[in-house]
Amino acid sequence: MQMEAVPALAVVDAQFCAGDAAALSVAKTRSMSGNDFTVTDAATGAVVLRVDGVLFSLRRRCLLVDADRRPVLTVQESALVMNTRWKVFRGESTSRRDLLFTVVKPSAIQLRRSTNVTVFLASNDAEQACDFRVTGSYHDGACAVSLGDSDTVIAKIDRRFSVASALLGKNAYSVTVNAGIDYAFVVALVVILDEMHFQP
Repeated sequence: MQMEAVPALAVVDAQFCAGDAAALSVAKTRSMSGNDFTVTDAATGAVVLRVDGVLFSLRRRCLLVDADRRPVLTVQESALVMNTRWKVFRGESTSRRDLLFTVVKPSAIQLRRSTNVTVFLASNDAEQACDFRVTGSYHDGACAVSLGDSDTVIAKIDRRFSVASALLGKNAYSVTVNAGIDYAFVVALVVILDEMHFQP
C-alpha cells in the first residue's frame, strides 16, 4: 500500500499535524509504573512526545505527554473486554465527554500473521463503519493505518525486532506519518498495538 496525500486531519489537535511527512522513532522501556515510550524525531533525535505508564491503576493505563511533559492523551484499556478495546481521552481525563476515539481488536485471538484493528471516533457511537483501521502484520513488523475501509494509507508503523529487545520488553518502532496527519493520534495507536501484543 502506498502512502497517499490526504487533507489535513487532526484527531487530537492541529498542533500535531506537521506540514511535511513526519518520521518518528518510538522506543519502549519498562519502568516501575509499567511501560514507558519515548518518541523522537527520527532526523534530529529531539523528543517530541513521551508516554508514561500509570502506577496503581486497576486497568492498564498510560499518559501521553508532550516534550514539556504537558498531558496530551490518556490511553486506557476497557474494564469489560480485556485487551480487545482501548479508549483514548483528551488530557488526563477518563470522562466520557473527553473521549476522542476507541480502538477495537475484533477478537482477543487473531491469527499470528494478521493484524486487523479498527478505530472509531467518539462521534461514531454506532460503530457500524470504522473511521480508521490498522492492518498488516504486527508480528512481521509492518502495519499501515488507513482511512476507514479504504486503501488510503495515512501512516506506516514498522516494528524493529531483535531477540534481546523482545526478551527485555524494549520494543522499537519506526513510524512514518503523512503530511497534515495527526502524529499524536498515530503514536497512540502504536502504544495500543504494543499493549495488545505484549500483555504484562
